[in-house]
Amino acid sequence: MPSFKCKDIGMDCAFEASADTEEELMRKVAEHGKEEHQMETMPPDLQEKVRAAIKA
Repeated sequence: MPSFKCKDIGMDCAFEASADTEEELMRKVAEHGKEEHQMETMPPDLQEKVRAAIKA
């Protein structure tokens, strides 16, 4: 099950999420970014960082 932690990309944030698929996880991460980090959209370079930090 893919999982992600904000701290794994250097953020001072305790957010952790997991999902059945990477696509579902990316949606959760994007929603968190919008709500907690005031990111209307996730820039492509950040998307790459997130994808690289996802653990299986």
